[in-house]
Amino acid sequence: MFGLGPVEICMIGAVAVMLYGKRLPEVGRSVGASIAELRRHWSTLSQELDVAAHIDGRVGDPRPAKRRLAGGDAIDRVEASHVATPRFDPPVNAGGEG
Repeated sequence: MFGLGPVEICMIGAVAVMLYGKRLPEVGRSVGASIAELRRHWSTLSQELDVAAHIDGRVGDPRPAKRRLAGGDAIDRVEASHVATPRFDPPVNAGGEG
């Protein structure tokens, strides 16, 4: 979780208990609500930008399809035209060998 080990998480928890004490559940709920609201606004903004790009003709599909991995994580589908593949150029034989 964010590159923190168990000792760091315990220290953060101890500091939170010392600072907020009995109000800790209330503070946790308000922080969670703030994060949820931020995600909703971010999602709405992202959808609006995708729709605007689609209207301008810059994007083929405003909502890319999701593909599930074995672990259950969803990833965006990458179009074949957007994949940059390295180009192979065979070595030039300057000495006339071969």
